[in-house]
Amino acid sequence: MKTLIFLNRLDFDSLLIIEKLREKGEEVEVILIQDAVYLALENEGGTNLKRPMEKGVNFYVLERDVEMRGIKTHLVPKLELIDYDRLVDLLFSDNHRVINL
Repeated sequence: MKTLIFLNRLDFDSLLIIEKLREKGEEVEVILIQDAVYLALENEGGTNLKRPMEKGVNFYVLERDVEMRGIKTHLVPKLELIDYDRLVDLLFSDNHRVINL
């Protein structure tokens, strides 16, 4: 079973929790929405995403929130931009446990 973590605010401490879950063998995926999309900036919090990504954590970023903030061209590479339909698919997938941090 995968753990899907839903982040909606700029919270660097959540990244530590995510990393620890992955180190314990959990298969972890993270959805960044609202102000949490700032974590995906290449020269801001995005440097903090690189370590969990190297450990196998998958990150999804809500494209609408990225576009509203005008940061689409400044994101860490290898992030998957998703729309609301994909967000709902991820949230209601049978093989996910969902955690909101």
